[in-house]
Amino acid sequence: MSLKNLSIFSLSVLLFSVFIVIYLNQENSKKLKRIGQWAKDNQIKVDTSTKAQKFTIDFDEKEWNLLKQKLSLTRFFTSLKDVPSFDFGFDPDYARELVEYWGNKFDWKSQVEYLNSYPQFRISINDTLIHYVYYTTNPTAAKRINILLLDGWPGAFFGFYKAIDFMEKNYKDICFDIVVPSIPGFGYSNPLEKVVDPFDTTLIFDALARFVFGENSQYFVHGEDWGSLISTFLAKLYPERIGGIHITMPPLTSFFDFNSLLYAFAGQFFPNSILTEQEIKFGFKFSLSELASLIIKKTGYFHIQATKPDSIGAGMSDSPFGLLAYVLEKYSFGSFGMNVVGKKDGGLEKFNRDDLLTIITYYWMTNCISSSMRLYRNAFYTLEKGWPRTVLNMKKISAKVPVGVQVFQHEVSFVPFKVLKNKYLNLSMYNLVENGGHFSNFENPEKISNNFIEFINLAL
Repeated sequence: MSLKNLSIFSLSVLLFSVFIVIYLNQENSKKLKRIGQWAKDNQIKVDTSTKAQKFTIDFDEKEWNLLKQKLSLTRFFTSLKDVPSFDFGFDPDYARELVEYWGNKFDWKSQVEYLNSYPQFRISINDTLIHYVYYTTNPTAAKRINILLLDGWPGAFFGFYKAIDFMEKNYKDICFDIVVPSIPGFGYSNPLEKVVDPFDTTLIFDALARFVFGENSQYFVHGEDWGSLISTFLAKLYPERIGGIHITMPPLTSFFDFNSLLYAFAGQFFPNSILTEQEIKFGFKFSLSELASLIIKKTGYFHIQATKPDSIGAGMSDSPFGLLAYVLEKYSFGSFGMNVVGKKDGGLEKFNRDDLLTIITYYWMTNCISSSMRLYRNAFYTLEKGWPRTVLNMKKISAKVPVGVQVFQHEVSFVPFKVLKNKYLNLSMYNLVENGGHFSNFENPEKISNNFIEFINLAL
């Protein structure tokens, strides 16, 4: 697309969006004022007499042997000679190498023992089965802080284990009451036979927090990926009990936010004018064309999962080879961006193979790849339910709730500081980090933990 055509396209998008913004603002201004009362009236009631069931992950030898048999029968395909590795997706030759390791050397039984390192429970909230870790560090410490740790797709609850261990060993003067829930449809928060979207999950996780911490207890939230969106919803709906939210991927700004739209338009023609010096140094961009590139070039999986997740899920539920290639390609792109094109391993050899295969085996053994991907479809199609989902994105987080943002250099999507400071009325921390990406806690548990605790201390 030529610069002239791109300019015409950008101006057209701006004018159309301005019209939509004005219309929606008129329609929703009164509704926005009612969200707080709606949240109080519709919060899920917590039955304190209910007892959560202790949960232990079992090593299922029959299922493990079946998986190994399937791996031994994998039908591989030929790689292209004249195309750089990872340009078309996961490198077939590297996939073969991982499949052979997975079936012959990977020790799932010992990983099950690791997954059982911290106490786990399951409870039904709003007719939805929820699995969660609940652990208290340094219980004799005088200072006590409640925290909720939220991951996304394709992550897992045990992705926070290294962070929990780090916090316990390095912050002995603080007692952290930690809850790590699995999103409905993920892992052991199954079976799930109804539509549950991020909004529903927000209500459920707040109820879980009140169940564990106490009805009127304050708690802090750290969120990554979908966890960032759920954290944001929690802060908007329950500012009176959220001590602060610390997120790594601020939800991509809506084009129905006029202020953000203007920044994206300005970024199209004067890219450095809307960025800080450090953002420029890190190579971040925020413009209409950059957002279009994100949608068209980088997030094809998002479109599939937001429309027909069960179709692609059918293949991955029965093919461990397909599951491995699809999920680990996301870890490659999310961790290193487009910098991995030409590298046979997609940069993944930076990580411990057993850690990567534990994630894949977890999704396989729980048969949750389809139910976890449905979250994308649910997030969009439940907007048809209307109020209050349709206006929640337009609501700003109260100045009473501190917001901390820690963005790693290769994060999938990016929203600049100048946009965020208008979006979050109390943006108390904004931190950019080199040498990291989307799966921040998986890659950098120490950096995440230190920054989160620093944020909490600022907020208290």
